[in-house]
Amino acid sequence: MKNLAFSLMPLGGVGEIGSNMILVKSAHEDLIIDCGLLFPFEEAFDINYLIPDFATIDPERTKNIIITHGHEDHIGGLGHLMRQFPHLNIYASQFTQQLIRRKSEEFGINFEFKTYKAGDTLTFSDLVVNPIHVNHSIPETHGLVIRDKEMKWGALYISDFKVDPISNQEKPMNMKEISSLLMPCEKSAYYIDSTNILNEGKTTSESELEADLKRVMEKSNQRVFVTMFASNIHRVNTIAKLADKAGRKLVVMGRSLKTYIEAASLTEQTEFVSDAWSTPDQVKTYEGKMLVLLSGCQGDFLSALRRFSFGEDSNFKPRPDDLVVFSSKVIPGNEKKIYRIYNKLTEFGAEIITAYDLKIHASGHPGQEDLKLLLKDFRPDYYFPIHGESYFLKKHAAFINKNYPDIKTEVFYNYNAVNMKKDGTVKIVEYPALEPKLIHGKNLEIERSQISQRRKLATQGIVFVSVEKKNQKVHITHYGLPLLVESKIETLKKNILHQIKENLHSREDEYYRDQVRIMTRQYFNAFLGYKPVAEVHLI
Repeated sequence: MKNLAFSLMPLGGVGEIGSNMILVKSAHEDLIIDCGLLFPFEEAFDINYLIPDFATIDPERTKNIIITHGHEDHIGGLGHLMRQFPHLNIYASQFTQQLIRRKSEEFGINFEFKTYKAGDTLTFSDLVVNPIHVNHSIPETHGLVIRDKEMKWGALYISDFKVDPISNQEKPMNMKEISSLLMPCEKSAYYIDSTNILNEGKTTSESELEADLKRVMEKSNQRVFVTMFASNIHRVNTIAKLADKAGRKLVVMGRSLKTYIEAASLTEQTEFVSDAWSTPDQVKTYEGKMLVLLSGCQGDFLSALRRFSFGEDSNFKPRPDDLVVFSSKVIPGNEKKIYRIYNKLTEFGAEIITAYDLKIHASGHPGQEDLKLLLKDFRPDYYFPIHGESYFLKKHAAFINKNYPDIKTEVFYNYNAVNMKKDGTVKIVEYPALEPKLIHGKNLEIERSQISQRRKLATQGIVFVSVEKKNQKVHITHYGLPLLVESKIETLKKNILHQIKENLHSREDEYYRDQVRIMTRQYFNAFLGYKPVAEVHLI
């Protein structure tokens, strides 16, 4: 550690999009950046989300965590972390604090915050950290310039951003500030977002959406429904102002949208008054034009969008004269859910507009031209792609190698520590990777072995066999099996009773149960083609 200026080791978020968490290690202390969640890639039998394993964190060395912004993949695991490490100081901006307070209520923990803003200097034992304002799809997003106090190394860490010099709702990134902070350092490294690396152009500005969103608001439809990522307060502001100009009453439908708007209102991020919007139950008898904002743009099962689209909402049912606007992109893996919603709305006769039809969505991540703007004024010695799946990381590295061959570029993954040494060298050290924790129900961890059991129950069904040993009676119940099974139960009972009389009546219970279980599974396999789970109880 003597020759180490500091190191960065991701516990999540590098090689995947989600569960962002970085451990920054220096001589005398460790510092955490973010603590997010990862949603399951596929149906995971009621798993809510995944979080990083915290076993690597040393409570004696770790006193502080810095939150870069309020997206769930950066704050969603914070309640679990604070339950285990309640002594941590949480550095967060005011808007982000409002979002985190919900975690505090869910976990019954009173979070204490240290407020920071762009331009501040955060000083720790060995490190100085400067939050940098960056453009993204949620207010108060920050990159971090991390430097050791000897100025041997400086690192720019930006997990989520785009370059938006023409935004009409927030300032552009201050590239000169980044340069001025890193210039005094002997060596420098960039750790940069890879999410949108396949986009060869420039990421669209939020301000460029106004023209087409205005066209949407001015359509003749009595009701216009718009779904979008609830955290994008900048777009909410744009839509609310355009709806007002078009004479439409603004209605907010969905818990997550309401939460983000309330947090934005408390921190003066909204550009419309707090009472400018209504809830669905308040407009049941309203006959004028409406603009209804819907949460759940990815088709989540309990979301406002899905409930409305399937005709299951108590306030709004789809009508042939409705216009439904998807001001969002479909996250890979959600295509089937979204197309089901498209089909349902079409069957109701509603008109659909997506980002393929009009310019109504802008990403919050950098395309290749954004990265060129980031590197225009200052080029680091080293460059490490982060915040992306493995394929994106490789593509990002290839882009930098091709366009900036003078920058040393390397790909690393979760539990790889990038050690930046005082002699100016870099060494990547691989540590044993820890599997993320699975969370379900009321924020409870569930073991992977139990998920395997759930999978078997869900795909194979279950049979319960209860045997009264003294009376030699057999009772059988089953769940999740075809109804034809019912006609086979009596034969199975006879077979079990015959086996008991011939071979099992004097055997020990463990062997007794095991043989009945094997017989039951083989019996069903003969006509089902698979073996259900079988549980045997001796009475």
